[in-house]
Amino acid sequence: MFFAEVEAPGFMSIFENNLINWLLLVAFLWWILARSLPPVFKGREESISSTLNAAKEARAQAEALLAKQKAAVANAEKEAQEILAEAKAAAKDMQESMEAQTKKDIAEMLVKFENAIAAERQMMVTEMRQASVKAAMELAKGQLASAVTPEVKSQMLNQFMEQLETLNTRSQSMPTSASLSATK
Repeated sequence: MFFAEVEAPGFMSIFENNLINWLLLVAFLWWILARSLPPVFKGREESISSTLNAAKEARAQAEALLAKQKAAVANAEKEAQEILAEAKAAAKDMQESMEAQTKKDIAEMLVKFENAIAAERQMMVTEMRQASVKAAMELAKGQLASAVTPEVKSQMLNQFMEQLETLNTRSQSMPTSASLSATK
């Protein structure tokens, strides 16, 4: 045969030795683990519970922040509506002010136009009077030239000279301003 046969001193004795060895090994491992694992488990438990507590606190803070943010959004919407209302009121006031100013400017322009029209009318009346006077003078000059004879001319010249002489004598008899100030 190909295999050599070895006879063992009792199969059960080897198994019993191995079983006892295995039981001792398991007991030794259990004892080591029983000593070292409870503190590890306790630390792990504390770590997990502290993480859970921190998560609960973070959740509470997040919920409070969410409520605060919702209130801020609601307030922001209110403020936006108030700002919009104020802007509309300001725009309306500005429009009314601009309309009033425009009406005032139009009224002032109408007064200026009426004054300009009145001034133009007065100027036209004055020009018409001047034209009438010039025409009358030209007409009178033409009629006087034909109606004045050399005798009438000489008589008018004599009357003019007499009037100048009377004026000259009056001015000499009147005291001058220099003589009045000297007498005072």
